[in-house]
Amino acid sequence: MKKPPIEYVKYGAILILFCCILFQSWHSIIAFLGILLTAIIPLVLGGAIAYIVAIPTNFFQRHFFPRSKSPVLAALRKPVCLAVAIIIAFVVIAVGASVLIPALMETVGMVQQHGEEFIEETIKLPVMSPVRGAVHDFMKSELMQDIKNMDIAGVVNKVFGGSVSDLPIQVMNVFSIVSTGFFGIMFSFILLTDNSNIKDRLSMVISEYLGPERAERFAMVAGVADSTFHNFIVRQGMEATILGTVGTLTLVALGYPYAVGVGVLLGLSALVPIVGYPVGLVAGTFLVVMMDGVGALIYVVMVALAQVLEATFILPHIGDPDTVLPPVWVTVGVTIGGGVAGFAGMLVAIPITSTIRQLVILNVKRRQRDVPPELAAFPEEEKRARHERKATE
Repeated sequence: MKKPPIEYVKYGAILILFCCILFQSWHSIIAFLGILLTAIIPLVLGGAIAYIVAIPTNFFQRHFFPRSKSPVLAALRKPVCLAVAIIIAFVVIAVGASVLIPALMETVGMVQQHGEEFIEETIKLPVMSPVRGAVHDFMKSELMQDIKNMDIAGVVNKVFGGSVSDLPIQVMNVFSIVSTGFFGIMFSFILLTDNSNIKDRLSMVISEYLGPERAERFAMVAGVADSTFHNFIVRQGMEATILGTVGTLTLVALGYPYAVGVGVLLGLSALVPIVGYPVGLVAGTFLVVMMDGVGALIYVVMVALAQVLEATFILPHIGDPDTVLPPVWVTVGVTIGGGVAGFAGMLVAIPITSTIRQLVILNVKRRQRDVPPELAAFPEEEKRARHERKATE
């Protein structure tokens, strides 16, 4: 039935009152949200860890004697696969902490030593005359001095306008960091070992409080989000691993002393779809050309060839191609996510944007199926017919 006008007036008054309260208490709400975010960080971290570890666990389960009917193997399938996935995760973290991060920092040190000299020689070329003054000004800026002095806090403040000036105070609390990581790992372990019971209970609660119809919609949205995040992690992880490995092996074969650091930079950049790979390739080429121009050309050719091959023969067979974002959606997600939370925001914004896009596409298809064929070309008549159908229900 059609709602009386007084109902819309009531809803409008409530909305205006809510906006007034929000405006008057904005600072208190932000402070409360900050406290709440700090409190749930271990849960968010644990959920993220559990979700990522569950991807290889499920993969191993599908290939752990799948045709065997032995009850022993059936009982061992989940714990064995989970243990293998956890071991792999710890190995990756250990290698990253002991090898990859130091190599990346060593590469940054190389830029400190040779970067300024290389730039000074490069801008002397005739083709660089239009930007020579701007480059000189940048080399003398406070930001460049912070980079050369490895003043990370200064670099962050210069780039982000000082919006994170309190960041060192927050993150230097060692006990808070350790406890957050510990509780996050414990929570992820609970989720991984008891995920089936947790899922059943959560579904029961949602169905009880939202009703069957809304619970079904919630399950649909959750399924789309799960598929999108899963495909994003697998695809971008595969691409980053392939490109980073090819770049590192190419530079090792050329005898480049900072091969691992440049490969890590390329791999991290490739985690961002479409825009990340070119940025990482240009940055890596800049680092290599400071030492060897011919080697930089070989590096570009090998990495570009690897990217074409994996995009042609590997990535099309991974996940659902419908979840891959067009360039315009990637640009929107990267811009918004990067502006909100930097590199981490870019990584999270891409699958969120893909989820929104998939839900919009599904909703449009559902609406098109509801439209009678004889009214498909008449949007106004179709709207009127749909309104009449709802009024009579």
